[in-house]
Amino acid sequence: MSGHQKRRSYLAIRDIPTNEEIYRNEVRCLPRLTLDEEQEIVNRAREGDKEAREQVITSCLTYVEFIAKRYERYLHHDDYLDLVGIGSLAVVENLERALLNDNPGGWLRSRGKYAIIHYCFTRANLIVRPDHKAQPVYTTSLDQPGYSNTLNDTKAPVMVADRPDYTYLYQALEQLPRHYQTVLISHYGLFDSQPESLYSLSRRMKENVKGSAAYLTEYRALRRLRQQLRKGGPGNLNALAR
Repeated sequence: MSGHQKRRSYLAIRDIPTNEEIYRNEVRCLPRLTLDEEQEIVNRAREGDKEAREQVITSCLTYVEFIAKRYERYLHHDDYLDLVGIGSLAVVENLERALLNDNPGGWLRSRGKYAIIHYCFTRANLIVRPDHKAQPVYTTSLDQPGYSNTLNDTKAPVMVADRPDYTYLYQALEQLPRHYQTVLISHYGLFDSQPESLYSLSRRMKENVKGSAAYLTEYRALRRLRQQLRKGGPGNLNALAR
């Protein structure tokens, strides 16, 4: 084969578009809808128009394609079209819920985006990262039977340690200023009270702050409490650490 024929063959191969290029070209040729047009299509889709429902889904594909291309670099073992399929499937599955929202198009696009991000988070490597929403799987040793007769168990009973005495801690707490006591008692749920976050305590203490007053009060109260415990001897701090 001559050099001219090799060049023509090389150019012919380069002219063949890939599946990714074909899909991107088709998606980017989709018409862009204005706000009025999108609202009209949404109203028709809510009435049960099948063509309008397909148009709602199609209007989200351009955004899904953009997000898939953006997050493609985070995956080393999956293809760009895999992310497109994940985002598009999320759009189709959430169509019914989207029509109940005030902005179905924006809500659907967000579902597709977060589906792609979640896929990248859990499948960035070959070992799938567990989902925080999944139920934990508890495993035991294969040598241990699943159902054992505990009546014949001759092991010594487990001795539960006595509950430590925190009298000295409450005595030191009573020596703190009143506002220090309030923050520590409310935040840590002392005296059988319901624990409360520092942010809600801050908003309750001062209405004109952005929820940071109780954080500084807690820091100062704990520092003062440690000083009170040191006065009673180092044994109090060691017992508290246990």
